[in-house]
Amino acid sequence: MSDLLSIATIVLAGVIQASLQLSLGGLVLLYHSSMGRHKRRKTRYLAKSYIWGASAISFVIVCAGAFVLRNILGGPIPQEWMMVAVGALMACALVMLLGYFRDGNGTELWLPKSVSRYITRRAKSANDDIEAFSLGMLSAFAELPISLVIYFIVANCLISVRMPLVAALLYVAIVAAPMVALKIGIKTGKNAIAAQKWRIRNKAFVKLFASSGFVVLALFVVAFWVM
Repeated sequence: MSDLLSIATIVLAGVIQASLQLSLGGLVLLYHSSMGRHKRRKTRYLAKSYIWGASAISFVIVCAGAFVLRNILGGPIPQEWMMVAVGALMACALVMLLGYFRDGNGTELWLPKSVSRYITRRAKSANDDIEAFSLGMLSAFAELPISLVIYFIVANCLISVRMPLVAALLYVAIVAAPMVALKIGIKTGKNAIAAQKWRIRNKAFVKLFASSGFVVLALFVVAFWVM
């Protein structure tokens, strides 16, 4: 596959992962709980560390996946496994549309209660950069059941491009864009409550956008990686 098509696949995968809500929701929660306990400057540092943590996990996973594919499995994934990935993408599309958010007026996700409570507790008690960084890492890990197939496809693309490190950084930048936008918005006068209200108002759109994105990525993989 050409570099252009590989990069296009990586960009599309990054946009879809950026539409997932766990890392963004964790950042909103961190802002909301931190602003009442810390000075505004410290809250900004905590938010920055959180974003770095979530971004670092995405970067490490796709780079490790590319390393395994190239050096252990011997190259790009066979078409049979790519069809398995397509099936997983379609399943994720269905999950996003029907079961990603819990019922109700909020934006609570269908996570195990123990995981949800742990993330909430960690967000409310984060007092230093290390804790915020680890919370960002945790938020990325907790969404692996949905994002794993995306990582898989991105890793497969990375071994097909001439500058895999640049492509991986591009992917991570896209994934982190909503969190960075939230940080900039709050720095320029918005607040976490307004951000959460926006997420609630647009919950249906987010579900539809993410679900459609998984379908589009599945069709893209079929068209350019399988056919």
